Amino acid sequence: SAGAGSGKTAVLSERVLRKLKEGVNVNELLILTFTKAAAKEMKERIRKKIKKEPSLSSQLELIDSAYITTFDSYSLSVLKKYHYLLNLPKNIGITDSTLVQIKKEEILDNIFEELYEEKNEKFEEFISTFCTKDDKEIRNYLLNIYSKLELKKYINEYFNEEKIRNDINLFKKNILKKKEKIEEKVKELSFLMDGKNYTKLLDSLSPLLNSENYRDVKINLSVSMPRMQKLSDEEKELKEEINDGIKELKNICIYESTDEIYKSILSTKKYVECIIDILTLLNDRITQYKLENNMYEFNDVASLSIKILKEFPFAREEIKNSLNEIMIDEYQDTNNVQEEFISLISNNNVYMVGDIKQSIYRFRNANPYIFKNKYDNYKNNNGGIKIDLNKNFRSREEVLNNINDVFR
Repeated sequence: SAGAGSGKTAVLSERVLRKLKEGVNVNELLILTFTKAAAKEMKERIRKKIKKEPSLSSQLELIDSAYITTFDSYSLSVLKKYHYLLNLPKNIGITDSTLVQIKKEEILDNIFEELYEEKNEKFEEFISTFCTKDDKEIRNYLLNIYSKLELKKYINEYFNEEKIRNDINLFKKNILKKKEKIEEKVKELSFLMDGKNYTKLLDSLSPLLNSENYRDVKINLSVSMPRMQKLSDEEKELKEEINDGIKELKNICIYESTDEIYKSILSTKKYVECIIDILTLLNDRITQYKLENNMYEFNDVASLSIKILKEFPFAREEIKNSLNEIMIDEYQDTNNVQEEFISLISNNNVYMVGDIKQSIYRFRNANPYIFKNKYDNYKNNNGGIKIDLNKNFRSREEVLNNINDVFR
């Protein structure tokens, strides 16, 4: 876990050098970076280090064929190597995503027209419930979530009773936590206010403060802040924070009971099923179009590579046995597909470097919780080892102090 300017790239390249000195060839390492520019920089850094070590001169001949590359490029190389297993052409074409997006819109338009024409009951109820003037917004929404949903699993995962009850329990705990924060602010005021003002405050808020469950909180949200005079700036600020906390609870506690929440969630199932049906049709047709035209996006390449690794054990073992170590830079920006890919070709030999504070690619499906979960486990020596690089060698002290204040 390496903060900005702490030398994580330097450490990673130094690790490569040590491996080479121990007899590992550079083309037995898989070094994955986030961008082509980062991969190029990493390759040049390693090349310079090798040139300074006469005993490693033979590695210079191997470095250009070594896999110091991006996830996308490596998964494409796997697909090209084993293309015949899926009856795909070797010259897999990576197409412009804009062209595929236009085709998706066209296919979705056709699906909507078909559903209107056949007067699909579920679809008509869905449209009448969520559309006003036209269905343009719904179409855009469906295109937006298309690549983010695991269609086959969604209904079973999100509409089983245990999942819903667990979510409701988390919601209730969250409500009580927010109520406790209000209590803490009231307690802070007890050390600042005169007795008269504080008694007024307690009299007004005690029904809410004494609430022990969701229903009590809901019933007692009609409380209001009393008028108080001669308050200091600090008292006014705390009073405002309490007021904001009560407003937030009022905005969240819109259900009369947790049973009503349960019924409300279940009532959305028919709409979700309609969405899944539409997206499944879209997925089938766009997949067929890509196959017929040999047009693929990088997401498709990763999925097809995973398909090969899962369905053909010999290919998986061949790759696994060829790699001494897998090194991943910017690990906080890994997504679930990439993580699954790595898990299939690794053999307790993955070295990861990243900084969760620099995770900014959620919009591209990066999942920083992959990093966080490993960090939490590895700090207890569960499944791996955690090393923290906390010292920044790049930035001025003024910058560091301000950034540290923000994160504190």
